[in-house]
Amino acid sequence: MIATKTAIFLDRDGTIIADKNYLKDPSGVELLPEARDAISSLKSAQCMLFLFSNQSGVGRGIISMDDVYRCNLRMMELLGHGSNIFDAICIAPESPDDTPVYRKPSPRFIVEMVEKFDLSKENCYMVGDKESDVLAGINAQINAILIAPDGEVKTSLFEHQENKGTRVFPSLFEFSKWLIGKIQGDPKIRR
Repeated sequence: MIATKTAIFLDRDGTIIADKNYLKDPSGVELLPEARDAISSLKSAQCMLFLFSNQSGVGRGIISMDDVYRCNLRMMELLGHGSNIFDAICIAPESPDDTPVYRKPSPRFIVEMVEKFDLSKENCYMVGDKESDVLAGINAQINAILIAPDGEVKTSLFEHQENKGTRVFPSLFEFSKWLIGKIQGDPKIRR
């Protein structure tokens, strides 16, 4: 029997690192609590990891793609798994006023990776802290996970029936514990 790959599409700001408006300087990269442990656990469970980040500051001319790359490299350094930690990276540089190509809630990157790596949508998760992250997962017809550190979820996110299957966790670490339990067949984990 061939093992089914589990794939995690991760937002960057507010999910892995602290969300700082238009982060430009790599010295400002700050991992969220237990993010390193979460990534280590997911890697140990042989999950595929994809970074999927909207960076509208590029489209607005506030930061450059080089700034984004340098901040990503610093984040990867802090995570401690080298620069090959992600199976693929998508930086969506469009501003909200641009025609979206990869900018979430567009599912394009997810759809492309599902096809490229022959992934089962049932075993794919879009994880992020914003409605656009959740909607990208829903639009790609994969599992949508909302990270809500303060426990507050905008009720408007769940007004539409298609969003009701979204799971909410207080951190990436708590999501990783739940997912690893699910992968390992923990009977306490709801499918």
